Amino acid sequence: MIVIDAKNQVAGRLAARAAKILLANEEVAVINSELAVISGPVHDTVGRMVSRRSQQNKRDPEEGPKYPRIPHLFLRRIIGGMMPKKTRRGRDAMHRLRCYIGVPKDIDAKSALPVFEGAAKPAGSLRKSSTVGKVCGLMGWKA
Repeated sequence: MIVIDAKNQVAGRLAARAAKILLANEEVAVINSELAVISGPVHDTVGRMVSRRSQQNKRDPEEGPKYPRIPHLFLRRIIGGMMPKKTRRGRDAMHRLRCYIGVPKDIDAKSALPVFEGAAKPAGSLRKSSTVGKVCGLMGWKA
């Protein structure tokens, strides 16, 4: 199992690398999902997600798209968006993915992969950015 620490890593870049590892038939555990960074102004990101959550199918309102508010499921959906969903290979890869809030007891955080080159950003380099936990909190997640 490959452990990836999402702390201070850009969510999209992390997701692309995790998807590539998953498609190579490896199991991946992402820890500290709430600390992944989403670039862009917070209010733009939250507004976009809230508007997507309100989309409904006219025939069956329950059939609309599902956008989670919980950070580990939010990051899982970002990673899932980079998978080939219509093939068995992509569906099987998603079953090998585990995302966690914080660090669970059964996973050793010291064995986490080193920071991917280009995926981590220093605190001041992304002027307009926020964490997945903050975005989810503004969408209604109660920590």
